[in-house]
Amino acid sequence: MSAQSGGPLRFGIIGTGGMGAAHAREIAARDDAEVVAACDINQAAIDRFLERVPTLKQRDIARFTDVAALAGSGLCDAVVIATPHTQHDEHIRLCLDAGLHVLCEKPMATTAAGARASIAAAERNGKVLAIAYQRHGTPLYRRAHEVVQSGEIGDIRLVTVLIAQDCLDIFSDPTRTWRADPTMSGGGHFMDTGSHINDMMLFVSGLAPEQVFANFDNYGTLVDVITALSIRFTNGACGTFAATSLSHEPWREEFSFYGSDGVLNIRDGKVTLHKKGHDTRFLRGSGRESRPVANFIQAIKGEIPEPQAGPVYGLRVAQITEAAYKSARSGQPERVG
Repeated sequence: MSAQSGGPLRFGIIGTGGMGAAHAREIAARDDAEVVAACDINQAAIDRFLERVPTLKQRDIARFTDVAALAGSGLCDAVVIATPHTQHDEHIRLCLDAGLHVLCEKPMATTAAGARASIAAAERNGKVLAIAYQRHGTPLYRRAHEVVQSGEIGDIRLVTVLIAQDCLDIFSDPTRTWRADPTMSGGGHFMDTGSHINDMMLFVSGLAPEQVFANFDNYGTLVDVITALSIRFTNGACGTFAATSLSHEPWREEFSFYGSDGVLNIRDGKVTLHKKGHDTRFLRGSGRESRPVANFIQAIKGEIPEPQAGPVYGLRVAQITEAAYKSARSGQPERVG
């Protein structure tokens, strides 16, 4: 039964790896949605997917090896796209033009032109397009966004960002993982984890990028594993972005937003606000976490006006990443597309 006839929303999962399975488990646990189809170029990957989502093994879900075939099958109302990065924008537009709502894993696109084309397709077809940036739905980051957007720290003048992980193995062997193959991933650590961090830098600050100067180090791999960026934003603010996958710590994520009237820091899962002449305030988020799948379904049903991580964030991240890789090749600052 389709959603149009009062039944649950029918989902197809495109890309049946770890993230496709994670989203499928959340969908399968709901009463108002169901997974009815899975698509992967590798049938064995679909078999593994069904092992990861045991409730689907009890059902006869449709299996596809071609995205166009799934999109045109009439079986689905919406899809989750969890394919390799460089395939996202093509798969997004194909599904939107087939009349399906789309939730896409990050990054939405690897180029600004691809992101704009996907936004145009969503508008042309009147369908919901959302990105699975989970931090948009967490109370901590929502609170940080609200404080900065309220003007409490004044005009943003400097943003500093760090993401450090111990995950070099993910980017070392292209025969083992597509993330190590630049033709499929579009880049390494900066394109992958960096997509989340770029997104939060932009979400909290509300800034739009204008120019990027980048240095990358591949450390003997085919993709970047160390990043150092200098960013100029359209309001004149400056930003620095540092990332490494060679850290001896498992994870470190830090943001600082320096404004004309104060500074907001996000470190070790805590948000602090400091204004000259005042004690440092520890800020707490409120409300429950809104997961990407749940929020996406709310947007489809019209329960909220738009998804929490809409496609404009995909465009902004694509602008930074595309300009960064271009700058690393040219050795010069590059304007965003």
